[in-house]
Amino acid sequence: MLTKLALAGVKNRRRDYLVLLAGLTMSAAIFYMFANLATNQAFIKANAVVKSASLVFGFGAVLLALITVVYIMYANSFLLSMRQHDYGLFMMLGAKRRRIGQLVVLETLILGAGATVVGIGLGILVSRFLVSFLLDLLGLHLAHLTAIYLPAMLFTAVLYIGLFILASLFNLMHLMRTTVQKLLHADQMAVQPKRHPGRQLLGGLVGVIFLAIGYWAMAAITDLKVTAIPVALVTITLGTYLLFHSTVLAIIAGLRRTSWAKKHLNGFLLGQLNFRVHDYTRMLTIVSLLFALALGAITVGSGYHRQMPMVADSLGTYAVAVHNPNHHQRQLIKQLHVAHQDTYTQKVRGKTTYYNAAELKRHPVEQLKSEQQTTHPHFTTQSLAKFKQDGLTRLDFLMLSPTKLGDFATPKLLSPQAFQRLKGKTYTVTTIRVKHLAADLSTLKQLDHSEQRRFPQHTAALTIGTYQSYMMLNGIFGGLEFIGYFLGIAFLAMLASCLMFKILSGAPGDARRYAMLNKDGVRRSLMRHSLAKEIGILFAIPGIMGVIDVLFGLQMFKPLMAKPMSPYLGIGGTFAIFLALYGLYYLMTLGLYLNLVLPKKSRHD
Repeated sequence: MLTKLALAGVKNRRRDYLVLLAGLTMSAAIFYMFANLATNQAFIKANAVVKSASLVFGFGAVLLALITVVYIMYANSFLLSMRQHDYGLFMMLGAKRRRIGQLVVLETLILGAGATVVGIGLGILVSRFLVSFLLDLLGLHLAHLTAIYLPAMLFTAVLYIGLFILASLFNLMHLMRTTVQKLLHADQMAVQPKRHPGRQLLGGLVGVIFLAIGYWAMAAITDLKVTAIPVALVTITLGTYLLFHSTVLAIIAGLRRTSWAKKHLNGFLLGQLNFRVHDYTRMLTIVSLLFALALGAITVGSGYHRQMPMVADSLGTYAVAVHNPNHHQRQLIKQLHVAHQDTYTQKVRGKTTYYNAAELKRHPVEQLKSEQQTTHPHFTTQSLAKFKQDGLTRLDFLMLSPTKLGDFATPKLLSPQAFQRLKGKTYTVTTIRVKHLAADLSTLKQLDHSEQRRFPQHTAALTIGTYQSYMMLNGIFGGLEFIGYFLGIAFLAMLASCLMFKILSGAPGDARRYAMLNKDGVRRSLMRHSLAKEIGILFAIPGIMGVIDVLFGLQMFKPLMAKPMSPYLGIGGTFAIFLALYGLYYLMTLGLYLNLVLPKKSRHD
C-alpha cells in the first residue's frame, strides 16, 4: 500500500521529477566529459605543452567535484521538499518512520543511480560528437583521445553514487528528526533573514580582499608557479560568496526605501529575493565561477585559434615556395589572396645552389624587419650588395634550395653571363606571401602537399614558409586550443544546467504565489514583467562577476601566449558571442518559467 501511494505521488509530480532527473543527468554527463580529459594522462602528456598540465587538471577536477557536491545538495533539497509533505501524510495515516526511512533511501538511490548511468552514457555520446566536431572545425589530430574511457567512467560513477548515498543518509536523518506537523507544512514556511549591518560590511571587505588576493595570484603565476591556481580558486570562491552574501541583502534593503519599490510589483519582487537570499547566494557563487570558467576557456581556445595564423605570418617572408610549378599548382596559386609573389631561377651543381644576381637585383628578396614582436609583420628589401653580406644565410632564403637543406652549401650569386655558362640542373622557385594566412589555409595545404610529393623535405625539424610554421604551432598548441573549446562548452552546459535547475526548482512555490496575485486582480503583464526582472537579476549578477573574473584571470595565460600573441587580443568578439548565447539562454529559461508559473487564465481575460 505504501509503495502504491509513493508511486502515485511520483506520478502526480512527474514534471518536477523530470526536471530533477534531467538536471542530474546533465550534471553527470558534463562531469564525465571533464573527467575524460582530466584522468587521461596519455592525452595530457601528448597534447598539452604545460609541464604541470596534469596538476592543473587535478585542481580543475577538485573544483568541479566541489561544484557537483553543491549541485547534488540542491537536487537533494529539491527532492526532499517535493516529498516531505507526502512523507508527513503517510505518517499521519499510520506508516512507521522506519518504513518511510527505507522508502526515502531507496528513492534517493534509485534516482541517483539512474541519473548517473544515463549521464555517463550521454557524456560518452556528447564527447564523441563534440570531439569529432571540434577536431574537424579546428583541423587538429590529437593522440590518445577517445570518447569511451574506463577510468573516467569509474571516477564519475564512484563520485556520484557516493554522493547520493550520503544524500540518502542525510534525508533519513532529516526525516527522523522532523515532526509530522513540520513535514506537512514545510513548503509553506519561509525564513526571514536577519540583517547585521556591521557583519555585512566586514564580510564585504573580507570578500573584496580575498578577490584581490585571487586576482593577484593569477597575475603572478610566473613567480608563484602552480601554487597560483589553488590560491586563486580558494580565494576567488570565498571572496565571491562573501561579497554576494554581504551585498545582496544591503541592496535589497536600500531598494525597498526607494520610490522604485512602490511601482508595479517591484515590492513583491524584492520580497521574493529577500526570502531566498541564502539559497541564491550559494547558487550565484557557483554560477559566477562556472560562467568565468566557461568564458575563460572559450576565450583562450578562440585566442589560440585566431592568433596562431597571425603568429605564423610573422615568422617568415613567404607562405609557401613552389619549384617548377605544374598546371595544377598554377591553378592553386591563382586561388590565393596574394600579397607578394616572386619567381627566381636556380641552378644546382653538387651541393651548391646558384642564383642569377640580375634577377635578385630586379626583384629583391623580401625580408622581415628584425626584432619585431607584432601580429602585423613589416617587410623590407636590401640592396644586392647588402644582401650578399647577410641575406644569403638567412633561413628563409636557404630553404628555397630544391634540396630542402638535406645536403647543402651556402647559396651563391653569379653574374648573368656566369649563370648562363654554369652547367647544372635548372629550377624555378616561386615564393608566395598571402594577405591573411587563415583565409587561404585549405589552398596552401594542397600546395604544400603537392610540393612535398615532388620535392620531398629531408628533415621535419625545420619549416619552409609560414604555412609549415603554422602547422608546427598547431601541433604544439592545438591541444590547448581543443581543451579550451571543449571545457568551455562543458562548463557552459554545466552553468545552464545548474542555473535552470535552481530556477525551475522554485516554480511550484512561485506558482502558488502568482495564483494569489491573479486572484487579487493583478494584470498578467505585470506578473510577466516581475518574473522577467527576477530571472534577469539571477542571470546578470553572476554574468557581471564572471566577466570581471575572466578579465583578471587571462593574466594566467600571458606566459603561454607571449608576444606577438596576447590573451586579450580580439576578446571583444568572443565576449559578444558568449553573452549573446547567455542572453538567448535567459530568454529560453524565462519562457519555460512563465509557462510553469503564470496562471493559465487571468481575471482580466
